[in-house]
Parts: sequence; C-alpha cells; structure tokens
Amino acid sequence: TGHHGTTAGCLAAIDRLAKTRRIRSALDVGTGSAVLAIAIARRLKVPVLASDIDPVAVRIAAGNVRLNGASPLVRTVCAAGVDRAAFAREGGFDLVVANILAGPLVALAPALCRRLAPAGTLVLSGLLEHQRNRVAAAYRAQGLRFVRSQVREGWVTLTFRRAAGAHA
Repeated sequence: TGHHGTTAGCLAAIDRLAKTRRIRSALDVGTGSAVLAIAIARRLKVPVLASDIDPVAVRIAAGNVRLNGASPLVRTVCAAGVDRAAFAREGGFDLVVANILAGPLVALAPALCRRLAPAGTLVLSGLLEHQRNRVAAAYRAQGLRFVRSQVREGWVTLTFRRAAGAHA
C-alpha cells in the first residue's frame, strides 16, 4: 500500500531522486507486490526490472503491474539474488532499490553494488535503527558513498551513491 515505514521511506527517496538525478533504468530487489517498481516506472518513466525470491510474490507483482498500467516499463522475474543473466545490463542500473531485511541486505552488498551503474544511486530499506551501522558498513566497504538516512516508524531507509567513474 505504500504506508509501511520501509515502503514510505523508499517512496520518499525515489521522489527526491526524481527531482535531482537523471535515472534511465532501475532495479527493484525484493519487489513483493511491486509497489516500488510501479512507483518508479510511473514517477521516473524508466524501465524497471522487479525481482523477488518468492514465485507467488512475483505472480502477484506481475498482476499489479498490469492492473496499474505499468507493463510497458516493468518486467518481473523470480530470482534469489541478482547474479542471473536477467540482471546483466550494460553499464548497470542508475537506481537500485532493495526493501528487504538487514541480513539479506548485508549478504547481497557485493552483488547489488555490481549491478549499480557509475554515479548510480542505491536505496536500501527493511532494517531497524539498531541494524543501520552494520548495513551501512557493508555498502561503504563496497566503495559506495553514504548520502542519507531517514527513519519512519522505527524503520530506516539508507541512500548511497557510486562515484561517477567507479565500477564494481
């Protein structure tokens, strides 16, 4: 619905990016019902690859994408992680959003960063305040620059950016 603290935090970050960054492609990891993928497609008017580990969630996400008229821009895929060929994109994604739990966010740090384009933005949520430093450290260790942290209802949303000339 977009009302949960994690989703609302990601939506706020996407809205800020729409006003300040040029985004040409996006990846939504842990798409669930595809709320974020649909919002990205509608707000930024860019292609979005939306993935989830749960095949039922992917089926529901695909239906929601159709119902919201976002099919021309959003493609759904069932995958654990982001290492399949479906995620290989020349130059990477300008925006990667992952609204999943802290443990998987830490475990996926190297892989998510490999999918991020130079000067790309990474938005992470699904973590609690006491998990913020551990998750942030995992992404700083990948060479990303911390941009912003916001808290909604105890849930943290982190934004990072890759340097313009940096590659994973």
